[in-house]
Amino acid sequence: MSKSRSKSAARTAGRPDKHEIIAAPNKIQTKVGADISSKKNPVPLAQIVLEKDKPHFEARFEADIHALKSLFRQMQDTSEYDLNLLVVKVHEIRGEAGTFGYNLVTEIGRMLCEYIPTVDRVGSTEQMAIAAHLQAMQTVVADKIKGQGPEVARQIIAGLKLIMGKESG
Repeated sequence: MSKSRSKSAARTAGRPDKHEIIAAPNKIQTKVGADISSKKNPVPLAQIVLEKDKPHFEARFEADIHALKSLFRQMQDTSEYDLNLLVVKVHEIRGEAGTFGYNLVTEIGRMLCEYIPTVDRVGSTEQMAIAAHLQAMQTVVADKIKGQGPEVARQIIAGLKLIMGKESG
């Protein structure tokens, strides 16, 4: 954001009948690479970008989930758990998955993001719960289970709830 102000803006500052417009950087425009500041609706442009990116999502997801699982294995090996980092990484993955139709990954990720902050100490049960969620997310995309998924989706969620000690109803 520019801190410099024009002379006219300086003269009108503080007067209730006058205002100053400060242009903030447009992060979406930078990512999209097009001028969306015009009067045109940016939604169709975003849809075009998403459609272009759709064929690459599954490969990118696989790389991201593999990196996340590796990070978790490193934490297990050293017994040093950065649970906040896990939540951030899971949150990133689940958000993008939902954008590309993998709602079940979003739901599993949500459950994991809610579970991790309740963990005081990471023991074998907690390790198993986290690893099961990560594996379930990977399996959903590998098997291309989109939307809410078939009956298997309910079974996955019920199994994860059971691992976390919650009712499966």
